[in-house]
Amino acid sequence: MWVEIALFLFLAVCAVFDGLIRRVPLVVIWLGMLTAGCLRFAGLMGETSLMETALSLLPGAGFFLLSFLTKEKVGYGDGWALLMIGLFTGFYQCFLILLVGLLVESAAAIVLLAVGKIKRDREIPFLPFLLLGMGVVVCF
Repeated sequence: MWVEIALFLFLAVCAVFDGLIRRVPLVVIWLGMLTAGCLRFAGLMGETSLMETALSLLPGAGFFLLSFLTKEKVGYGDGWALLMIGLFTGFYQCFLILLVGLLVESAAAIVLLAVGKIKRDREIPFLPFLLLGMGVVVCF
């Protein structure tokens, strides 16, 4: 449970920055990745192979590719955050967190578009939705 709390704290700081100033503090992400890497190396997150660790980085790598292909319509910070989440949680939980975050963000965007609060070209920060997705996945 303390691993999830550590991830929650790192992700919460990043989500606040993303929500308020639309910038992800990479220093916090890198510190989180270093923490997760040290915990994995020390064996405090259970036995994990190099293959499992590499798989846990796939969602983040996919977002880096998406950022490149869309010319940063999806920010690189989202990819960094998913790399950190993957190192903390593993592939399956990272993928579930991503899925819940995308579903909730899509629903929020549709509602906001329908009531006229935002226009189609409005950028919506993603890390607050990843934080919500993490809360949902950890609680269930």
